[in-house]
Amino acid sequence: MLYQGAVEVYNTEYEIRLSLFDLIHHSFIGRTWRSKPVKCNDGQPSQVNFNQPVYFHTSLLDNNVLLAVEIVKLQTPKNPLPNEQPVKKLSTLGWGIVRLFKSGEQLKDVSEHGDQTRKFDVFQGSPRALLYMEDPVETNPNIKLSAGCQVSFMFRRHVALAPVMHLMPENVIFGSEERLPGMLNIAVKSGPDYYLKSNSLKPCVGYIDNLTINLGMAVDKFEEDLCKRCNVDRMKRDDLQDDGKNVVVSERRLMVGAHNGFCYIEQPQFVHVEPEAVIGGARLGSFRGKRKENSSTNLSPGSTNLVLRSRIQLNEMLPDPHIAIVMQLEYVLSSPPSAYGSAKGSMPSLHSQPVTVRIRWAAWCPYSLKQIPQEPVSITLRGGMSSNPDNFFMFKSNTGEDGSVKDGNIKYVLLLSVTMLCSNMTPSNVHSRFRYLTSDEPIQATSVVSAMLAMSVPSVTSPPELTPSKLRTPSSHEHDTQVPHQYAIHKVAAQDSTYNVEITHLEAEGDVHPVHAPPILPIAQSVPSLTRATYARLYASGFPEILDRGNSPAEVVDASDSMFRVDLNKDITDILQTNEIVIQFLAFSHPIAESHESPAPPVRSLFFSFQFYRFHSVSTQRMSLVTKTDPQAPCILRKIEAGEHLDGGRPGLEIKYHIDPVHMKPGENGTFLKYLSTHNLHVDVWDGDSLMLLGSLAVPLKHLLRGGKQAVCVNHELDIVYTEHTDASPTFTGDLNSSGSVRPLGMTKTHRGKLHLRLGNIGHPSESKSGVSSVLKKKHLVVADLSGCGFQGGSLASALHQSNLNKKYVNRCKVKKMADSNLELSELLLMNVKNDENKSDPVVNSSDVDSDRKRKILRMVAVRSADNIEENGAITPSIGQRALKSLKKRDLQTIASYRERLKSEHIMEMLLLSITTKHTIRPTLGVAEFVELQLKNPFTSQQTVTIECDNPELRVITDAREWRYYKSLAGLHTPVEENMFNFDPNTSLPQVFLRPKETIYIPFHYQGYEADHTVSPQGAGQHFKPTSTVLQPSATNHGTIKSKTIKVMLRTMDGQPLSVLQLTVDPQPHVVDQTFRFYNPEQTFMKKRFRLPPFNLNSGMLAWFLYEKFHVVCSDPEIVCQARSLGGNEPREIFIKAPSGTSPSVRKFYLVIYNDPFLAAPAQIWSFYIHALQRVDVNCVMGQTSRFSLVLRGTQAARMVHCFASHKQEMQLSPDEAFLLPAHGVYEINVGVRTTSHARSNKHMHINVVDTEFHQLLRSWLVAVKTREPMITKEFDIELPRSGGKACNKVISYTNPYPNIKKFSLMTSRSDLLHFRDPEMELGPGEKSSIGLRFASGVRHAGKFPVHIFINDSDDKNEETFLVNVTYA
Repeated sequence: MLYQGAVEVYNTEYEIRLSLFDLIHHSFIGRTWRSKPVKCNDGQPSQVNFNQPVYFHTSLLDNNVLLAVEIVKLQTPKNPLPNEQPVKKLSTLGWGIVRLFKSGEQLKDVSEHGDQTRKFDVFQGSPRALLYMEDPVETNPNIKLSAGCQVSFMFRRHVALAPVMHLMPENVIFGSEERLPGMLNIAVKSGPDYYLKSNSLKPCVGYIDNLTINLGMAVDKFEEDLCKRCNVDRMKRDDLQDDGKNVVVSERRLMVGAHNGFCYIEQPQFVHVEPEAVIGGARLGSFRGKRKENSSTNLSPGSTNLVLRSRIQLNEMLPDPHIAIVMQLEYVLSSPPSAYGSAKGSMPSLHSQPVTVRIRWAAWCPYSLKQIPQEPVSITLRGGMSSNPDNFFMFKSNTGEDGSVKDGNIKYVLLLSVTMLCSNMTPSNVHSRFRYLTSDEPIQATSVVSAMLAMSVPSVTSPPELTPSKLRTPSSHEHDTQVPHQYAIHKVAAQDSTYNVEITHLEAEGDVHPVHAPPILPIAQSVPSLTRATYARLYASGFPEILDRGNSPAEVVDASDSMFRVDLNKDITDILQTNEIVIQFLAFSHPIAESHESPAPPVRSLFFSFQFYRFHSVSTQRMSLVTKTDPQAPCILRKIEAGEHLDGGRPGLEIKYHIDPVHMKPGENGTFLKYLSTHNLHVDVWDGDSLMLLGSLAVPLKHLLRGGKQAVCVNHELDIVYTEHTDASPTFTGDLNSSGSVRPLGMTKTHRGKLHLRLGNIGHPSESKSGVSSVLKKKHLVVADLSGCGFQGGSLASALHQSNLNKKYVNRCKVKKMADSNLELSELLLMNVKNDENKSDPVVNSSDVDSDRKRKILRMVAVRSADNIEENGAITPSIGQRALKSLKKRDLQTIASYRERLKSEHIMEMLLLSITTKHTIRPTLGVAEFVELQLKNPFTSQQTVTIECDNPELRVITDAREWRYYKSLAGLHTPVEENMFNFDPNTSLPQVFLRPKETIYIPFHYQGYEADHTVSPQGAGQHFKPTSTVLQPSATNHGTIKSKTIKVMLRTMDGQPLSVLQLTVDPQPHVVDQTFRFYNPEQTFMKKRFRLPPFNLNSGMLAWFLYEKFHVVCSDPEIVCQARSLGGNEPREIFIKAPSGTSPSVRKFYLVIYNDPFLAAPAQIWSFYIHALQRVDVNCVMGQTSRFSLVLRGTQAARMVHCFASHKQEMQLSPDEAFLLPAHGVYEINVGVRTTSHARSNKHMHINVVDTEFHQLLRSWLVAVKTREPMITKEFDIELPRSGGKACNKVISYTNPYPNIKKFSLMTSRSDLLHFRDPEMELGPGEKSSIGLRFASGVRHAGKFPVHIFINDSDDKNEETFLVNVTYA
């Protein structure tokens, strides 16, 4: 490190502090590493050499993950006063950042030779400024460089770190002298570097047996108190009175794992424990009746222990005294459903929700003893606010009458396969790591932290504090500078030459991510705020007013009110249950380009596409922009009618959605209100002429909740943002807790203007008789009907047809022809006619005609052919009649044989109706439907029943854990049996054993991913149909998804059917949380990566399943998707690989994301649109025009077409006007591309060919431009005042190098900073001339700006390029 001008007045030492920073989520990752204090080099007071290697491992190979480096100075007085302890003062000298992972960069390994030294500049201030800065950080105008200060370092891969990666938490930096518990004590000759040739200790296998948990009081009393407290908390959270419902215990779990103080060595195991009395009773009488429900209400009085009869096997027990066995007792409680479903997710459940409560925890270091005891080990349990390895809050401790804490204990026997103990370790080393975990003395929260930091271990690192973020005690770290730790706060006095800071862990308060992250990243506002007068003129233009039922204006809600709160109870209990949602598109404001940006292309018309709730996607008609005299005033939107005429009515576009609970599923009104409170409306804005995506915006819908009012409305002025992505950064990120929060990483965002919207909600009485909608539960328990009354008479055909439609049977029967009532027979007769006729008719071959009509037409053709032969005298009339008679006779024989063949099958199906149980489910995309069949053995003998199903989407739940999970969601309290099912060795079908007259419950799970993938042609809608905005009752066809029937056959061992379950599946539309549009080259694969932040593990979700069960499923089987979890507190990643079709087709699919253990309900559903375009790669030189040609082929008819470019300032098209494209003709389009900006080397541009008459997209190209800088012939430096000065004039001489007269043109990369006196010049042979330059003054930000000057010839080829470095101070 080189630092000039440092004045030493104290004994000064320096140290480096390193932290990883996530630039997207604006949070620090892991912990802050501190180096050893180092003094300046002898003879070189301006240089400090640290030479301290650090190690870490990560999976976040992203350019947005930074390494923040802070340089800290430690000063102590040279001559302290007598009897006064020297006070060490800390101050920061500066900070810097390093982008560790650059796209395309190959890192060398430590074992490879070669110098890869890198340097970075040092900024003034503190690295906490990163919490408030946007990318790019290096060019942020608010930071200043420290003159003459640089840091040099080396960054390499280290493959030899792989054997100990399971001992290191991800994204945590370790020094070379910090030995992790579980590592071999191996150091290199050059010094104690434990990571250069790292290796792990040899693991041994451990067994935990005879485990008993004592809670310090009776289990029934403890669980009664737990359920009571959780029930009170539930009612306070949902703002409810005493509703008579209670919270019950669903499961009792114990988590067991080996921990080294930093992380779990292997994945923790979860086992179920139960009260001792309950276990004994269940084992004695498991088949004598129904099992007791596993809840606290069924406990036998006097049960004091929780017991585990099975054995736990630990495979990764490393013989190290600092390895601890950590146990954590958890209760899963079933909470009654609230009035409006769950608190998170796009599809809230209306049933009981599982809530996990951590009760107690304990830890014990077995290798800290000289010998493992043979008798049971007793460890004190901890609860309340005590620190624990997982940083979870525990249930309160039990307090006795004398104030003592009675949390109970846990006893077990530990058996090790290898008797390898660390007896050679000193007692101080033995207890330094988990002393506070194993001590029986009660420890307060503050003393825990102090005890950890007060212990120093020479050979073993002190891992990060195992305390919740809200229990930090800064005072305990004030004088500890020898032990590296995660949280240390020091306050320093004021200094003149340094900046006063607080040296602390570089992270916000807790690991808290924003609950509602903005769907579009905020960028610099290119459009200034409208004045009050402009707003008045805008809303006086005659837009339609939003009125309530009494024609009174709706109450206006302020969208900028940060104190706005949502109260769903008022909307649920509102008398006006029908909601009329009004969306009005009012006006559009053109963007004003920044000084260094090219002006935006002109927009003359717009149209919008969006999807609201579970309605179909909408593409509005084209809207014209009516300009005003004021250039900064927004343009009013008017509808374009047929013939390109403007609508003479009121301006704007109004769309209404009429949502009445009478047309919804029972209880769906609460789901819709929850949708309004948590979701955003994603709107895509399109250019009506070029059919190019102008940008996107997201509108929050929470302001549409009326809260008991007659009508409400809200005005929005939202930025339209267009995101350009490249192949170098195909990564996205977002938050599953918020709808529409996923956004791109490291991509260029362009402001395309502002859209003025008005949303409203008008309340109306419902058509239903009840004034207030009720929240109904689904029917999950189905009782098998074995009464034999399933068939009530009638014909076979009518009975089977009515059974398939799930309707009531009709005893009346109407005579019909067999061919008319049976499609299969009609097709069979049609084959007979085709065999007789050697010729085909074009009408018959049409796919639009059904088989019955084809048969009749062919029969008519045969009769007419016979008549023609008869008229021509070829044969006698008797021969024609005989031929027709033979045809009819053969048809009758075909009918008779067909009928005889299917008679037994139809009779069997009719008989099965007597034992058929019908049930209807209405699933949505990705939502699991749980059905439990209650089956009773009607025989007096035991039976083994085989379960057969004809659909793979319906399966039997054979896992008891999954069964319990779905029962808790459904609120069912029927018994659950372990190992209930066997499998047929031949067919692999599930089988269940029934005792005589025994009743069992068979769980079924249905989950479908069939979705509507049809995409309307890209373009505006011709007109908008108001009838499509009324939510109709559920029908049998939603788009392309039709209802279907699934039959489950339960057979005995002799193959006879015992019962039939007939499920009618009526799919319902789903809600889309976020929409993505990508432009990809045709006939290629699109590969994208999405990174999601860590989930909130302290919520009611099942935290231990998150990193295992984080899962994604795609509705299109051709799409490859994969989810990867990096750990409990690490981000999640989703990878997508999707093929694209031919240009200009659009592919649509849905991605369903789960974060629950058994994929019960999606956390979010994303919609994807992949636009296939023909790719053209172009290599350009900055400032020089590159030309190429495109071939456009005509269609079947002649069309008037127009070519449009997405970047009109950088791309020129010829022809640039509308032209006639002949039918089946070939037309050549000349394209010229010239880029003058060096901000990005890769850029994507689009070319659309549009039919100007019908506004249809005919062809589309994706132009991938790769720009390289030209050769710099001369370079100049100039310094100008930032403000207050006049423009600066400079002159640069230039000589014509050619022996003839040449004409040159001048251009610049920064037209906002530099203007030419004459942009063109003509020089004779060898003539010398001067180029007049005029540099602007009064720039907004100070800094150094490179300005390129391009000298091109008449063909726009670059002759020379000058570089002028302009510094504004």
